[in-house]
Amino acid sequence: MPKTHGRHKKTGAQTRKSGSPRYGKPRALADLLARPASPLVSLQTRALAAGDWLRRVRGWVPGDLAPHVTSAVERDRALTVYVASAAWAARLRFETPSLLERAREASPDVTEVRVKVLPGAR
Repeated sequence: MPKTHGRHKKTGAQTRKSGSPRYGKPRALADLLARPASPLVSLQTRALAAGDWLRRVRGWVPGDLAPHVTSAVERDRALTVYVASAAWAARLRFETPSLLERAREASPDVTEVRVKVLPGAR
């Protein structure tokens, strides 16, 4: 099998004489975040919104259930609330009518509340 001089085996990128792939000069993270169309800015905005929803939902549910809510996200006109286990999901489903009412007060775009299981980080 002939050798492929000047190419990185896995990526196909051209290599320097030292054998390391050439990807361009690394950029500072601050420069990447400052760009207006940066996907990281969008990610940061969505993360902040999810944190706001989590705080709201934990305030709306009964005290014994609040610590078991792991996340809450609004997407496609639905508020998805994640809980730590299936047992807590069943308990939270009883609260969905009041959650929907309060979610509509916070954001009129919300048309439904979904409950899913997502165990928290340990």
